[in-house]
Amino acid sequence: MDLYDAGFDSFSPLNDDPSPDYHTLVRSNSTATGSSATSSNPSWSSHADSLSLSSPTAVKQLYTTTRRPSRRSERYQYTYNLIAGSAPLQFLISVESVSGRPVPGKYLFRLSLKIDKTERPLAEPISLNLTVDPRKLEFIVFVFPGKNSIPAGCLWSYRVWLRVNFVDHRMFGDDELWVGKDPDFSAIADASFARLKSINANSQLYDGVVGRARVQFIARWTHIAEGLYKYTLEYESAGVGSMLFEDLILQGDPRSVSFLIYTIPLSSMPAGASHRLRVWLKTFIPFPNDQSSNISLPFHDSYIYQRIWKSESLKIGARLDFHSLGAKMILGSSNGPPKTYTISQTRDKYEVKGNIELG
Repeated sequence: MDLYDAGFDSFSPLNDDPSPDYHTLVRSNSTATGSSATSSNPSWSSHADSLSLSSPTAVKQLYTTTRRPSRRSERYQYTYNLIAGSAPLQFLISVESVSGRPVPGKYLFRLSLKIDKTERPLAEPISLNLTVDPRKLEFIVFVFPGKNSIPAGCLWSYRVWLRVNFVDHRMFGDDELWVGKDPDFSAIADASFARLKSINANSQLYDGVVGRARVQFIARWTHIAEGLYKYTLEYESAGVGSMLFEDLILQGDPRSVSFLIYTIPLSSMPAGASHRLRVWLKTFIPFPNDQSSNISLPFHDSYIYQRIWKSESLKIGARLDFHSLGAKMILGSSNGPPKTYTISQTRDKYEVKGNIELG
């Protein structure tokens, strides 16, 4: 999922990772794992050990693997909690043996981000060889703020390291994690926001205006596994449209998910022809229900926003003034209605209706 810029300017990745105080970071993170593995002995403990409270949970993830129906395997999920700004985040690290058994060999590591009940992948899976018990790993997970961004406080860098026998291995990292709680989108100058118009059984329709043209954005989802959905987003204007993205995978109820879609005009000739496009995932955060309190609080919904997609080159506009390009522009003229060609399905040949001039 390629997203990303810092305040609509390109963000330069850090040349090197900081040297964090790992002991401080470990104390600040809450995890489902126990201590790191201290032995590389391939004769690991029995499967019953994996059921202890200090072990990672073996749960379903938003990643699916093709297997034979009769084959069973285990996946170990480690969970780390932190608060970025005021946004509560859960980083989920999945560890799965290629062989399907917790034995020395090749393992796949996957990273995803979970907010409330909605989970999405953050990075491509990586493969590592392990001779330590995959049920007794320790990870260092942390974030730090990026450069100034619009909206403010939404740009973060994250890092995930694996620590085994006091040796740290860098696994995942990105300098453009856009996430925030109730960001101030009104601070974005000249932004044009699409409005949610309707919700159907498997789609949402958003109405927007881009370069004076009315544009509809249609988000659709398809159920691909238990609790797992594939999302697409396309746009349509005046009977013409195109796909924007079709590879967003989310785990969670689609009824709890919506999108924030907006465009920002760019300097262009003719004016109003080029736009930035931003798509954010919007997740509702329920207010804590404290039954012991009788205080009536004012109604105020709170949301976590994650930027999931961007484009710098949406070219569309209504009633564009192409003559403004200047006297050097040479405008073509139509040669009349189109000629119709009939394509034969049995022969690779064209049959022509009408007259064709050869020259």
